[in-house]
Amino acid sequence: MKVSDLKKLRDRAPFRAFQLHLTNGETLPVPHPDYLAVPPEAGADLFVLWVGADWNLVEAAHVARVSLLTAKAKGGT
Repeated sequence: MKVSDLKKLRDRAPFRAFQLHLTNGETLPVPHPDYLAVPPEAGADLFVLWVGADWNLVEAAHVARVSLLTAKAKGGT
């Protein structure tokens, strides 16, 4: 996946929470656009994702797929 694709997901309105499925099997939630930081330069391969108080530096090539978070998965009813 490209960082520009992730930026489009983050910036769409209205925002819909999603999760990133990495090639190592890990899943990282993006419940709010502020949790995903991408560099302004075109062609960047890395991005930062916050999960709670921790942050992850992720290479875009390691994102295998993206799925939307349901209200139940986000902790809603």
